[in-house]
Parts: sequence; structure tokens; C-alpha cells
Amino acid sequence: MNSKILIMVLILISFNVFADDEKELCKGSDYSKWSNCVGSIAKSGTAYVGNFKNGLYHGQGTFTFSDGATYVGKFKNGKESGDGTFTCWVHGAVYVGKFINGMKHGEGEYKYPDGSVYNGQWKFGKKHGLGTYIYPDGKKNIGQFRDDKYIDS
Repeated sequence: MNSKILIMVLILISFNVFADDEKELCKGSDYSKWSNCVGSIAKSGTAYVGNFKNGLYHGQGTFTFSDGATYVGKFKNGKESGDGTFTCWVHGAVYVGKFINGMKHGEGEYKYPDGSVYNGQWKFGKKHGLGTYIYPDGKKNIGQFRDDKYIDS
């Protein structure tokens, strides 16, 4: 019940955010035909509000997952791509940074539920490249990460 209320609130808030967009509102109930417009859909416990192109999420939008987690940012061809923020309300994790094809990719910061923070490069959803991982006790790993693991120098 609470997730349905959350979804409706997010839809209403997001709809107002996108109402200023120059694109027209999507028309009809078949979203697979929506293009170059702003609309909202809810299905299988998820919700999306934002821009559509060729029936796909494309441009600025907000997606709410069935567990209440949200992604606010850019989409390309139906996937999170570009700058965005992913927030898991249940666990308390937050990622702010770049995405490609629905994965963390590029520069970004992930705040873990236990209080640790990783700030640095990501590659296809994994820590990869130069970065800093700070543990809850303040200990730091600074340097190269590969395939989600710190490479001790």
C-alpha cells in the first residue's frame, strides 16, 4: 500500500517537473507509440515519468522500481544513460554519477548503507579505474580498482 502511495506521489511530483518541458504530453494509452513527448506509465509495480522516444524512455525521467528505489536522470533507448541519481530507500544506498545501458559507468560516487563511500571510476557497473574507497572507520583505499576490487600498490 505504501509503495503505491509513493509511486503516485513521485508521478505527481515528477509530472510537475516535466510540465515545463517544451515537449507535448503523450497521447493515447499505447505507450509503444509515444515519441518526442512527456508521459507517465505504471506497470508491474514500477512507474516512469518523463520523456519518450519511439516508445522508449529517452531523455530526462524518473523511474521508480517495485521496491521503491528510484532513478532520476537521463535515459537513452529505454536504459539509464548519462547523468543520474539512484537511491535505494530500503537499504539507504545512493549513487550519483554517470550511467550507460542501465549500469554505473564513468565517474560517480556510491554511498553504501554501512557508511562507506566509493568515489571514482566505474566500468559496466563495477569499480574500475582510479578511485577512493572510504570505510566507516575512516580507513581509505586510494588508487586503482579493477573488476570491483582494490589493486594494492
